[in-house]
Amino acid sequence: MLLAGILGFAVGCQSKPPLAAREAGYPQDKVEARALFAESCVKCHGVDGRAKTFRGWLLGAQNFTDPIWQGTTTDDEITKAIRTGPKAMPAFGHKLSVAEIAALAAYVRTFKPAS
Repeated sequence: MLLAGILGFAVGCQSKPPLAAREAGYPQDKVEARALFAESCVKCHGVDGRAKTFRGWLLGAQNFTDPIWQGTTTDDEITKAIRTGPKAMPAFGHKLSVAEIAALAAYVRTFKPAS
């Protein structure tokens, strides 16, 4: 009985793999882009996309609410940036699936200020 309790505790305490790994095989419309953004991007870009974090300031992270940036940056450029990592941003092409990258790129567009 004690052994079963210990095994149950050990199995219950195992942490889940990152969301990126759990959703790697999902199609784009099933990827939880907001949660994936929270897991992979918030440290630099902030929850609100404004990059008003210490790491964002330190590394020069892009403010996704900037209307000029939103108006001049293409979806392909956003996707490439996520995949290859411009400047100090890490590349996510080897960590995220194509669908996850596409979902994140679409999520970045949600920070676009209302016209």
